[in-house]
Amino acid sequence: MTPNKPGKLAQVLGKLAKAKLNLLALDSSSGYDLNMVRMIPSDAKKTHSVLAKLGYQVTQTALLAVTITDRPGQLAKLTTTLGKAGVNIEYMYATAAQMDHEALVAIHVTDLVKGERALKSAGWQ
Repeated sequence: MTPNKPGKLAQVLGKLAKAKLNLLALDSSSGYDLNMVRMIPSDAKKTHSVLAKLGYQVTQTALLAVTITDRPGQLAKLTTTLGKAGVNIEYMYATAAQMDHEALVAIHVTDLVKGERALKSAGWQ
């Protein structure tokens, strides 16, 4: 979480860039006083270290990361697969893509093993 003030997210992202860390996906959601920032970095351990040095509380969680083609209906198919398997999606975010190119979808689910099994059996990568 970062303070919900101008320039705070830029400061964090600048420090990560200076440390040569790449972000594969990012979600930043504004609250009243705080900004919830979720990211998939190129190096989780190094990212944790940089953020801790800045004084941020860092938590890590396992996610399903699925590559999809950016086309209408793909997210509907993906989420239907999880729903049919009885796996609840707690939150998700995705990378930007151009039409017909690949995008990465990060999905936090209630049952990681069950979700992964369902997606694999349905042909998702």
